[in-house]
This record gives sequence, structure tokens and C-alpha cells, in this order.
Amino acid sequence: MNERALREHLRSTLPSDSVGEDRAWQVVRGSYEPATAARARPRPRSRRTAVATASVVAVLAIVLVSVGILLRAGSLLRPATRGASAHPNLRSAPVKLPGGGELLVDSAGGPWIVHGNGSMRYLGRYAAAAWSPHSLFVVAWRGGEIAAVDLEGRVRWAVSEAGRVSVARWSPDGYRIAYIAGRALRVIDGDGTGEHLLLRAVRRVAPAWQPGAPAAHRLALIDAAGDVELRAADTGALLWRARPLAPVRQIAFSPDGRLLLAVSQHRLSLYDAAGRLVQTRTLPPGVTASQAAFSASGDRLALLLRQARPREDVVMLLNASAGGLSVAAGRVLFSTPEPLSGLDWSPTGRWLLANSPAADQWVFIHAQAPTRLSALSEIAAHFRLGAERRSAAALLAGWQR
Repeated sequence: MNERALREHLRSTLPSDSVGEDRAWQVVRGSYEPATAARARPRPRSRRTAVATASVVAVLAIVLVSVGILLRAGSLLRPATRGASAHPNLRSAPVKLPGGGELLVDSAGGPWIVHGNGSMRYLGRYAAAAWSPHSLFVVAWRGGEIAAVDLEGRVRWAVSEAGRVSVARWSPDGYRIAYIAGRALRVIDGDGTGEHLLLRAVRRVAPAWQPGAPAAHRLALIDAAGDVELRAADTGALLWRARPLAPVRQIAFSPDGRLLLAVSQHRLSLYDAAGRLVQTRTLPPGVTASQAAFSASGDRLALLLRQARPREDVVMLLNASAGGLSVAAGRVLFSTPEPLSGLDWSPTGRWLLANSPAADQWVFIHAQAPTRLSALSEIAAHFRLGAERRSAAALLAGWQR
């Protein structure tokens, strides 16, 4: 299935609110002016120490394209220099972030923070990490250990579990962390106290906290049978349960907490806050959904699709509302033959970042018309520790203020 056929299929299954518009299918050429992005001011209770290293910013080769212009490994740009200090915790970033904010990146040696001002900090030997609200801390894990780590790499608390921790998510208010250890779903307070079992067996799908929930923190999860559940995280009370038509690989709440998206391999299902099915749509044959991400405003959904023939990964933009998802006319933003992962929005909602581990690239996608792209190659080398002989993929773990 080609890109035009994919677009037309989704238009036929999802309502379109601007059918006459087709701007994203025009080839765009021109020059790029780097956006100035000031780093968000620290919150009063956040103590951030400036990284005292010169920020060596790589020169970007910018390609302004629409769908059909392919990125290949190392073909667009290479960093002019790699700034590195004698201390592995301090290093200059490969690029200033066009959308501001801060990136959390999982590398083979552990997670890193990439600040919007072009500085980086290594956080330690952990398997992976996830942001706290307002980028004050990260929750990191390795083996059976889960820890809260500040932005300078200092461990504030750590807890050991019997099972291997596979994923953790911090609640929007910062007071709870949900994590999966072995097959069990557990919850702990943000200060490392109050740890308790929520369910003995769940699927290894990252749980999703409901934004704007009342005092009893609400958590969406996939139970052992594959059903979507919403539970009170403190008491374990079941609030609702829905049975999807296919195994779910990702769940995500809209920023206002009114919609819950369940992403299956060939299907998108949208539920309201009471668990009622608002909309379900099946993807065309040969097309699978890899990941979805709501914008900060909640009115747009970025969808990462993989199509078999021709073999391409596609980033598509959908409109989101209380009534469901609709196709923004022609808004296939980007396609490439290289596998993509780690799709996320900038804090401003103007940029998307797609991670291409096989091509060793970050692809920054301007999500407002006219669509334009910038790509940075040889990413993994910036996150390689001195003792590592070769670079492994640097995977996007989150982009926020």
C-alpha cells in the first residue's frame, strides 16, 4: 500500500474536517532558520546546577521535505565536533532543541538528560528512565531496583523488588509512581514511602495515569487477561473495565484526562473517562500502529505507522476531540524506510521528534504547515561512555519542560 492509498483509507474510516486541504503533499524547499528556544525557568522547589562546559553545537544540514524524501543513515549531516569533558557526567549536546524543553534519552550505558540550552548530563547505570512532572526528577530502574534520581544524578531514594522492573510512570501530580516488577503492578509514593501491590499479574504495557483525576489517583492498565482497566491506585478499587477486540500495546490519556486511547497492532480504540467506547477504527491491510502521542493541548495525535509494502514507517497527524479522531487532510508528515521509535512532542507542541535507531538519527518534524524536517546523524556516539568500544542506539524516553 502506498502513502496515497493509506491516506485515502484513513480518510474513509476517520471523519475528515478539512478535506480540501492538501498542503502536506507538496514538496517544500527553502532554508531553515533555527528557532530560539529559551529553557524553561526552574520551579522554586527545583535545584538545578548549570553544567559548566562549553556547549559545542553541531552544524545541522537541513532538508525541507514532504512525504517521499527518504532519510538514510549518515546521509544528511554529521556533527562538526563532539564536545566531551573529562567527567562523563558533563558533556555538550549534539544540538540545541528546536522545541525547547529537555530530552530524556536511554543509552546502552544508562539514561542522559539533554537540556534545551545544549548541555547534557549522564544519570548512571540504569536500564531506562522516565520523567517526573515538571522535569524535576527521573524514575530510573535496573534489575529489581527502582530509584528516584535528581537532575545531577544523585539518588534520592531506591527500593528493591523481587521481580525485574520493566517500566515505571510518575503520576502527573508527582505524588505516586506506578511500576511493573516481574508480572506485578506496584505503586509507591513519590518520596519512596507507601509502597504497595496493586495487582499481582498484568500485561507488560506501560500504565497510564489519568490527568486531572481526583484525590484518589486513577491508573489505567492492561490486566492479565488483556482487558483495559481503570483503578484507584491507592485502594485498588476497580472503576471500570473494557474488553478490547485485539491485544493492546500502548495506552495513553489525553492531557485533560477525558479520553483514553488504546493502540493495538491493527486498531485504534478510544474510550471516554467512564470507560465507554467512543470510537474504534481498523487500519488498512499491511499497516500496523507502533506508537501514538497526544500533543500538550490534546487537540492533535501523532501516530507512528508501519506499512509492509513498500516497507516504510510513516508519521501521521490526526485531529483529536471529545467526539473522536479525524484525519487532518494530507497530514502525513514524514516517511522513511528506516524503522522509527520514540515519537514525542516538544513542550511547545510545534515539533515532533522521531528516533531512528537503525539510521542512528534524530528526526525533528515541524508539525505545523508547511511541514519541514531537520535530522541529526551519529547520535549514539554522543551518549557513549569512555569504556564502551562501540555505540549503541540512543532511544528517546521523553521530551518535556
